[in-house]
Amino acid sequence: MSGSARDTPMMRQYLAIKAAHPDAFVFYRMGDFYELFLEDAERAAPLLDIALTTRDKGKPDAVPMCGVPVHGAAPHIKRLTELGHRVAVCEQVEDARNAGGRRLVRREVVEVLTPGLVGDPEGLEAAREVTVVALAPAGAAGAPGAGLAALDASTGDFRCAGSSVDDAGALPAALLEELVRIDPREVLLPEAAAAGLEPRLQALLPRSVVTRVAPESYEPSEAPLQPEGFDAASQEPAIRAAAALLRFVAAHQPFALGQAARLRRYALSDAMVLDAATRAHLELFESSVDRSRRGTLIERLDQTVTPLGARRLARWLAYPLLEPTAIRARQDAVAYLAERDRLRAGVRDRARPVRDLERLLAKAARPGAGPRDLAALRGSLQALAPLAGALGSVDDAEALPGAEETPPSSLPRPQPVPQAAVLLEEALVDDPPAIPKGSRGANEVGYIRAGFRSELDALRESARKGREWIAGLESRERERTGVASLKARFHPVHGYSLELPKSKLAAVPDDYERKQTLASVERFTTPELREMEQRVRGAHERAAALERELFESVRRSVLDHGDAIREAADAVAGLDALASLAEVARRDGWVRPRVDDGERLEIRAGRHPVVEPLLAAGAEEFVPNDTDLDPAGAQLVVLTGPNMSGKSTYLRQVALIALLAQIGSFVPAAAAGVGVVDRIFTRVGASDRLTQGDSTFMVEMRETAEILRSASRRSLVILDEIGRGTSTFDGLSIAWAVAEYLHDTPGLRPRTLFATHYHELTALADRHSGVRNAHFEVREWGNDVVFLRRLVEGGASRSYGIQVARLAGLPDRVIDRSREVLAHLEAAGGRDGAPQLSLFPTPRAAESSPREDPTPRPSGSAAPPGAAEQAVLEALRASDPENTTPLEALTRLQQWHDELRQKEEG
Repeated sequence: MSGSARDTPMMRQYLAIKAAHPDAFVFYRMGDFYELFLEDAERAAPLLDIALTTRDKGKPDAVPMCGVPVHGAAPHIKRLTELGHRVAVCEQVEDARNAGGRRLVRREVVEVLTPGLVGDPEGLEAAREVTVVALAPAGAAGAPGAGLAALDASTGDFRCAGSSVDDAGALPAALLEELVRIDPREVLLPEAAAAGLEPRLQALLPRSVVTRVAPESYEPSEAPLQPEGFDAASQEPAIRAAAALLRFVAAHQPFALGQAARLRRYALSDAMVLDAATRAHLELFESSVDRSRRGTLIERLDQTVTPLGARRLARWLAYPLLEPTAIRARQDAVAYLAERDRLRAGVRDRARPVRDLERLLAKAARPGAGPRDLAALRGSLQALAPLAGALGSVDDAEALPGAEETPPSSLPRPQPVPQAAVLLEEALVDDPPAIPKGSRGANEVGYIRAGFRSELDALRESARKGREWIAGLESRERERTGVASLKARFHPVHGYSLELPKSKLAAVPDDYERKQTLASVERFTTPELREMEQRVRGAHERAAALERELFESVRRSVLDHGDAIREAADAVAGLDALASLAEVARRDGWVRPRVDDGERLEIRAGRHPVVEPLLAAGAEEFVPNDTDLDPAGAQLVVLTGPNMSGKSTYLRQVALIALLAQIGSFVPAAAAGVGVVDRIFTRVGASDRLTQGDSTFMVEMRETAEILRSASRRSLVILDEIGRGTSTFDGLSIAWAVAEYLHDTPGLRPRTLFATHYHELTALADRHSGVRNAHFEVREWGNDVVFLRRLVEGGASRSYGIQVARLAGLPDRVIDRSREVLAHLEAAGGRDGAPQLSLFPTPRAAESSPREDPTPRPSGSAAPPGAAEQAVLEALRASDPENTTPLEALTRLQQWHDELRQKEEG
């Protein structure tokens, strides 16, 4: 329509670009701003908290718009992608002065940013991977099974794995567990399978975005790149998933394909399985309080000095090893560094200047890379040689007694990349100027070092001499005109001129040509000045163009060394992570555990790796404890004792020590032997998933069911308070049955720690040879309790719940009333706030049928008529004098006395 705000050359260009990217926010470059229009602007303004305005105000079809400065766009783009949106970055791809007389410059989308394909890696958390995953569900075209591929485009880490399980349209449990472990920002699914799988994935990965892609994307022969390790003729699900990822990258960020230079195949069975519940319960990466790193195992271990090392250490913690040989190799390297303080300190000091080589390389591959990005890469490459030198000058005189003299082969040795480092040193000045993103102006110069290219030096010299001539023109013209206030001026738009006050216009020579009129001055040029200006500007513009050309040539040459740079980055990452583990081990007195193919888990004087230093900070001493679990012997420990006594700390402590041992770390203990654990299961604490319709008890039961379904003989099972979320009879029955299942199931018998307040479970040790009891010692002092934190054999006799409630600050009135109720219940034959139960028949019945009648009944139930005396005798036989307090004995004696008297009177 004529005069329409939406029918202009610029809006027609924008609408054509938007039509090609309908599902993305289009950041349309206009000078120093990215503008958003129409629906994009209306949606983005509240999300980014920026003002919404319009073009062509007053017109009935005025265009809504909002914008952000180019130099400050990164946080806004990051915000949108974290919310699950896409952003298409549309740049001006030609200089406005070179538009051939046209008013509209050419613009193109240079990249599309998605939740999984981030833009500039600057500002990303060093220790976290930013991953996009492609899934190939079972039953799709190709070989049987299912597969996944994962890519962190910010580092170039590209890997894939598969599962042989072939349930059409489904994803095997092992693949889902791996998906949760990767925790991708974006998941690609074929359109045909998306409808059935997307709801499950969204529930499983609430922080991930599911993106549907065309089925033909999964065809390996059509992949836009064939990296090392990729077989274009294969139809394996893992390779098909990798092909879909490559197509996705090519469509959104084609320049990033070079980062995916190598596809690494791995097996899901290569590492210990750590499901989401276990990682959360053990607080490996996130605190259960605020989801930060505070108080987590990774915070405790991470003494790395480079971003590369931080990411590598986090990867090791997420993927504990299963092969004892590989574990021992990593331990050898940790031991070598731990035994040499000066060497370790030297390695760490010389590694510090190495910045994030992987992400700097990825940044250099981006079309908007600038001189400062390559300068940062140069600094890291230059630091490689001193770091390699630190490892080459080992002085064994400083080693601890008994230390190995020869460096182990598992100790990485970063190799310098001298060609790239020398090229960047020769090409770039020491401190390159900041070049605004997308700038193509002639003024953006000065970053190529003098002497790098003679042609550039000549142009710079020509421009310098011209500027010197123009500077001298001012004094010559003052002398010629007699006007002392005459000045030579330069304006970025209008160029060079001679400026005179209007009061001196009478002195203007005839060869002056008026160029610009201002309020109080006039500006002039001359044929001589105009000619020199053209020479200066021409030389300057040619120099700027040549600098850009040289910079691009240097950038491409550096990228040609990408493989060598990635290998160096990999070595630095491993070396820094090993030095971090060695630093923790040496500083805190951790020991090297024995890891083998056996089944026994034996820890002497073990300590909690996170809790111990927290106590030390408060001048408290951590009480160490032993552990011995063996499927061939005592495989299940029933752990009783009051709250606050240390049960939960101990449970996590054992799991963390086993995990630390299998990442190759030393452990906090006097000694430890770990038969390889294939999986750690934890059922700890109370939580609900109300949004998924699961109550606290349902979550507890689901997690318990998964443990019973998936555990093996080599697993480590940590159970804390099974059955407490329901009634006493139901909960106790479930807890008893779960314990028996873990003990009795043929071929199972995992190493298990079972903490409970159901004291009746201690009777399992009397019936099952693989069960033993243990409890944490407590001492009573009047109405108070003292927690000794020491694990001893046998079951606890009390839970001391009221004393713990008193410590928590419950009102005295509530505490006093609790004691009254407890005394009443104990007098009735129960204790600890609810009637306690006997899960087994009286001894006489047990002799004839030990497993036929496990039905619980209150220990104070009335005896059959006419059998009061017999009931008292049976209760006396079933009592345990060694674990009965004087108060309990008096209470029971009073109870039996009353029962017999009632019988006599009745």
